[in-house]
Amino acid sequence: MDVIFMSNSGESLPIVWRLRREGVDAGIYIHHPQYRHNYDGILPKLSVKDLKKQLKKTDLVIFDITRPNERNKQDVILLKTFGLKSTLPSVFGPVADTLRKDHKVIGVSTLTEELELDRHKGIDLAKKVGFAIPEHHEFSNLKDGAKFLKDRNDLWVFKPENNQDLDLTYVEKFPNEILTKMLDEWLHRISDKCEYVLQKKIEGVEVSSEVWIGEQGPVHFNHTLESKRLMAGNLGPAIGSQSNTIWMGKDSGLLIEPLKKMAAYLKSKGYIGPCDANCIVKGSTPYFLEWTPRFGYDALYCLLTLIKGKLSDFFLKDFKADFNNGYACSQRISIPPYPYANPRLRHDFAKDVSIMNRLERTPFFWAQDIYSDAGKLKCAGADGILGVVSAHDENLEAAWGKVSGAIDKLKICSYLQYRPDAFKEHAKRIKELKVA
Repeated sequence: MDVIFMSNSGESLPIVWRLRREGVDAGIYIHHPQYRHNYDGILPKLSVKDLKKQLKKTDLVIFDITRPNERNKQDVILLKTFGLKSTLPSVFGPVADTLRKDHKVIGVSTLTEELELDRHKGIDLAKKVGFAIPEHHEFSNLKDGAKFLKDRNDLWVFKPENNQDLDLTYVEKFPNEILTKMLDEWLHRISDKCEYVLQKKIEGVEVSSEVWIGEQGPVHFNHTLESKRLMAGNLGPAIGSQSNTIWMGKDSGLLIEPLKKMAAYLKSKGYIGPCDANCIVKGSTPYFLEWTPRFGYDALYCLLTLIKGKLSDFFLKDFKADFNNGYACSQRISIPPYPYANPRLRHDFAKDVSIMNRLERTPFFWAQDIYSDAGKLKCAGADGILGVVSAHDENLEAAWGKVSGAIDKLKICSYLQYRPDAFKEHAKRIKELKVA
């Protein structure tokens, strides 16, 4: 094979499907059992037993995302396959480090997992490369955090270690909101002995700036605006990513210079792939929030939408691809009751929902939770995220208009969830953004 993708939840399935249509011999291994039904009847997928045999014929291995906090019984099997101990705190990072001895590996390492999940180490490195850091305090139990917050009138952000439940990262809307949650609601969700950070809320524009690090160093920079909540008006649960706007960055500026230093550091450690710094920009100062040194979904689909020509040029030629000017935008399309769905509810409401479109005729649709049944596309029912719709244009409003038009062309036999208000929010944030 030309390339093997190692995926936790199948996020790279639509990418592999496109690469194969470009003539690339691409394979994919899906680690989490819940998502292994995705793309049945559309793509062949590698089992853990196939991996070692196929890796002998492959020079390039790409890890799309890592979630060490989502442990399952397959972890032991995968680690043992590569001669690693099953007691390791993470899975993909150690496997990637092992493969680096004989392969080119893109996308993850033990170090990058640690930087994302250990907030103390991530903040410390952000300081060293030149980012401003908001006031923050580290705690190991709810009791001490509650004591700190008592009688305060300012606003704070609660950030758990190890990227736990997305909805546990919480931004206060009014003073003492987090204190109240600590004393009531969270007592039933989290142990009193838990590690987390309380970070002072900074009013400004949230933006993610990313560097793509090739074998010779930085290749591209890009910026992303992201709406993380499911419902219009930034209401509803935080699901990681719901709507994105992305554009290519310049090779200099206050957001870029720290990323260049970070790229040099990661390259010296043997890492190849993306590294994203999530920041709040207040005036002309970017305040660091957290690192994402791995593929970021759904922003990656947006970035790939800007590529001129073949996607294979990006993945197989050290990220050396040409990009269109302007903006790419995306919307995640899901079926309720996502994200709060147990297997029974997914079966009742999402599984086997029919999709009347043909994949080859919908290039704007990065389909995820789907499979083919005798040539008919249906929802596989893994989580109800049908996929992501993307489009690009030199004009921001026109790009979002194309996304809306593409969604209107989808023929899916269900009520759908997406964010029709994202354009206005992102346009406002771009206007306010002082640093690019």
